[in-house]
Formats: sequence, structure tokens, C-alpha cells
Amino acid sequence: MITILGSTGTIGINTLSIISKTQKKKSIFALTANKNFKLLFTQIKSYSPLYAVINNKYDAKKLSDLCNKHKLNTKILNGSEGLVYVSKHSRVKTVLSGIVGAAALKPTLAAIESGKKVLLANKESLIMSGSLMINAAKKSGAVILPVDSEHNAILQIMTTAGLDFNNIQNFKSNDTINKITLTASGGPFLDFSLKQLSKVLPSQAIKHPKWKMGKKISVDSASMMNKGLEIIEAALLFNLKPNQINILIHPESIVHALVSFSDGSVISHMSNHDMRVAISYALSWPKRYNIDLDELKVDSISSLSFKKVRKNQFKCLDLCMKALKLGNNAPTVLNAANEVAVEKFLENKIKFIDIPVIIEYALKKMRFTKNNSLKSILACDQLTRDQVSDYIRIKWK
Repeated sequence: MITILGSTGTIGINTLSIISKTQKKKSIFALTANKNFKLLFTQIKSYSPLYAVINNKYDAKKLSDLCNKHKLNTKILNGSEGLVYVSKHSRVKTVLSGIVGAAALKPTLAAIESGKKVLLANKESLIMSGSLMINAAKKSGAVILPVDSEHNAILQIMTTAGLDFNNIQNFKSNDTINKITLTASGGPFLDFSLKQLSKVLPSQAIKHPKWKMGKKISVDSASMMNKGLEIIEAALLFNLKPNQINILIHPESIVHALVSFSDGSVISHMSNHDMRVAISYALSWPKRYNIDLDELKVDSISSLSFKKVRKNQFKCLDLCMKALKLGNNAPTVLNAANEVAVEKFLENKIKFIDIPVIIEYALKKMRFTKNNSLKSILACDQLTRDQVSDYIRIKWK
């Protein structure tokens, strides 16, 4: 059975659409949402999960009343404890982690420690915890499969190339793979000047030119923070060094990743701009579902363009590389500072160009130590948020 963490978000909705196509509706153990209890209730009616979890206890009461009124047997839980419960339950075999941001860390880690197959759409939880999550997977036998289109493309390439990924975290790349290349559309502000960037509005930043995504990840894509986070994610997932990961600007967003092998071969993965491709493969891995998704019409592609990222072109991308090289809890600090900064930008309290300024402040201000436990990770995350919030309050009165 499967638990879908964040079923009312874009990833969750698309995952349910794939499950509907495979005629496995009865395999859903739990669905969860942050605030959208109305959509969650609609999903409960359609998929009849054993459990549903919503963040607020008052929303949980509303949801429970609705289920009772319609004679639905789904049990309603709330809060972080509810998320952890439906992630580690013995009847659950697969957990899709689609919650945005740091809130996904506890339930995702609980699923990994319980030896589940984890479909990771939330990169922040891995970046926050780093080797702690990877080591937990090695210990429990959990398998972490990426849902990000780029990392999923790498997984598809490596699996097709015959590499053994029964436990992806035990993969050793050095003898087989020279490097991987992640592609980036460049976002909506690729050719903007600094003056133009200073005038960017939240309504502009949340409109990605190729993908339909949530507000936070859309802003991250616009700043190239998302691509930087993907570099850290790739280093952790595929056991790669920073110099083995390359970024190319690819505005068409058709080639999602390339893998350069030790014999000089380069294999790429291409598909339409449809996140259901990656979700479907993660659900069915190492096989593929036979489902009706639009095939990429290669004969209609007139050209594919690739550009190197210029030095100092994207400040957020540079800060991610710095955090990766610093190691320890630097990625935790980076992620927490970015989440606060993006939130303030969406609230019109800071400018778009202030986001990297705030992240850089956090990386200079915080002490770096090893992330030895969930407690230490959460403490670092909260301290960073407090420091950054104070900094914003004083500097941007």
C-alpha cells in the first residue's frame, strides 16, 4: 500500500492520476494535506484511503465531520505525529514524499528508517539531513527513488545502462560514470538585467515558462536555487563529488539529464514537459507502467540548444555549490534561509534580488557542525530561521 504525503499538491494530484490509470485505487493507505481539507475530502471520496492526515486539528475536525456525514470510513489524523504514523505503518510499502519544504523531513525519515520504498519529490528533506538520511537507508534497506525530472532521468539512464540499483545508495559511480549533467530551463528571468530583476514581482516569479508547479518551487526555479538544490541532491543520491555534476541551460526543457560514462559514451533522457513521466517510473521502478501518456514527437523538434552557466550568473546557484563544498550542516542552513527568504518575497516584504543576500548572510553567520541526529538538524533549521527572520526584520523595516 502507498502513503502520499502532500496529496493535494501538484505532485500528489499527478500521482493520483497515475494510480487511477493503473487501476490500483484500493492500494492507497493514506492521503495527507496541509490546509486544503476540501480537496482532501474530495480525494477521500474518490480513493477511499484508510487514513487521511491534515495539519491543523480544527481542519481535522471539519474533515472528520464531513466523512461521518457521508458515511466514509477513513480515519482522520492531524499534525506531524499523524504524518509519521502513516509513513512508517507496517502495511505501507511505498511512501511518496511530496510535501513542500522542511515539513517533510520527519515523516520522510520515518519512512526510510522503516525500510520503505520512498519516492522523493521533496528534495529539501534530503538536503537538510544529508548523510543521516542516506545512512538510515543503508541500515534499513529502504530504497530512495527521485521524482525530480532530472534525477529521475538519471535513474532511468543508469537502470537502462544495466547498473544495479536495488539499493541506490550503495551505488559506486567512480568506475563507471565520469559525470552527470542536469539541465535547467533558466526560468522566466534568464536574460534579465540586475535592474530588471530588482523590479520582479511575486506574480511573475511563480509563472514558470515550462512546468506547472507550486509557488515556492517556482520562485526557486526563477532564482536557480532549485537547480542548486538539485546539485546537492544528486551528490547525495548518486554518491558523486561536486566536480562530477554539471549544469547546462536548456530552454526547451526536453533533455532532462545526461550521463557521461567512462568509455566516452554520453546517454541522455528526453521527454515532454510532464511530471507524470517521472512519477510513473518511480512508482513502477525498475519496470515501466503501460499507461497512456503523450509520446515525445521527436520529428517535431526543430532544434535543441544548450548553454554553459556563466561564472557569477546565478548567485543562488553559486551559494548551493558553496554549501555542498562546506559540507556538514551548511546545506541545512542554506535550505532554511532560502525558505524564509522566499516566504518573505511572496509576502512582498523583500525584493527578488534580496533572496541570495539573505542566504549568504546565513552561511556567514551560522556555525557549521555535523548533522548527527534528527534533533540536531531540527535545531539548526530553527536557529537559522530565527537568525534570518531577525536579520530581515532589522534590515528591511
